[in-house]
Amino acid sequence: MSTPGNLPAAPTIPLSDDLRSAYQDLYSKLDTEYQNNIDGTAQATLQPARLNVRNVLTKDDECKFAQDTALFSALAAQISSTTDALKTLQAEMNATLSHFQTASAILGAVTKVLGLLGV
Repeated sequence: MSTPGNLPAAPTIPLSDDLRSAYQDLYSKLDTEYQNNIDGTAQATLQPARLNVRNVLTKDDECKFAQDTALFSALAAQISSTTDALKTLQAEMNATLSHFQTASAILGAVTKVLGLLGV
């Protein structure tokens, strides 16, 4: 991926599942060695990498959360807009329905009068 003098291609953010899994595996190994090693020099050597990998995982979680939050906000806005449109449709249909109910009542009255007239 990288060429001499160039940085490697930037990973996709948030991390792909494979890359995140590799970071998690690396962190697990670094953390286990750090926790189980009583040699202060070894711990001092491992700690920066351990913390950096943990920070990558933490920031990846934050990116995923921010992305999910943005998607949630977009969905909430769409639901609100749709709900408003459905309320408008409901009101319009109720108004139309009341006209049909009135027309039905009038038609019933006309039919009764015509029936009594024998027509």
